[in-house]
Amino acid sequence: MKKNIKNIEKLRNSLQSQLGILKSLNEEGLEGRLKEVYIVAASLCSTGSAICELGKNPNYFFAEMIMLGRSFIEKTTNFCYLLVCDKEEYKNFLLHPYYRMYHNFERQKNAGEVTIGLKYTGKNEFRGDPKITEALSQFSENNPRKNWSKKNIDEKVALIQEKSEIRVEFFLLNTLSIYSNASEALHGSLYGCTFHIGVFEPGTNHKDLKSVEEKVLKETALLFAQLSSMVAETLKLVSTLHEMNEKLKKSKEYENKTLEEMKKLFE
Repeated sequence: MKKNIKNIEKLRNSLQSQLGILKSLNEEGLEGRLKEVYIVAASLCSTGSAICELGKNPNYFFAEMIMLGRSFIEKTTNFCYLLVCDKEEYKNFLLHPYYRMYHNFERQKNAGEVTIGLKYTGKNEFRGDPKITEALSQFSENNPRKNWSKKNIDEKVALIQEKSEIRVEFFLLNTLSIYSNASEALHGSLYGCTFHIGVFEPGTNHKDLKSVEEKVLKETALLFAQLSSMVAETLKLVSTLHEMNEKLKKSKEYENKTLEEMKKLFE
């Protein structure tokens, strides 16, 4: 138990350190796409910080950490994808908020005989914005549910792998190990409310509280390690567009420490 707790502290520190490097880049005069979509990097850093904070009490918050982990994966993948995708896809990303905002002016939900709606003033004035016209032309004036990209997350990772030299194994591993459980937890299924304590896992005694606690601590440590490694690869991609030699060296040090601690979890 004590070993797992030490691992968690070291791995959480590694994740926080990698996020700190990514956050610090905003002070360095970024240019081009890095500057234009840095808000995505800032957002993934906020999500990562929230995961670290919840990780101080994983036995209570692990399911919530996994839900945020899915958001973290999406944001990190999108950030890397936007740095390598074609101009049309990149333009769609920048236009999509105008399309979404336009459709948010007026919405309606039905449940049986009950209908409720939200309607805000200013839609007509907003419609006159040239960006709105362009966005609605690109997406839809009638369908409010279109995504900015037609590619799913695996297809985005495939393009990142094709267009860069970073390792995408942790992108795939994180999607494989986190995505489905996060969806179940988010939607409140019985599995989603209990997966982290192993209720339906063969050979797991979920009534043994010590065993359950050790399981959660180990999986928390793995979560920190996996997300930290994902940020490390992201920084390598950023380094091909922005000079950051010293910070990349620090990131590599944290990455090596992360891998060392990760191996200890399976000893």
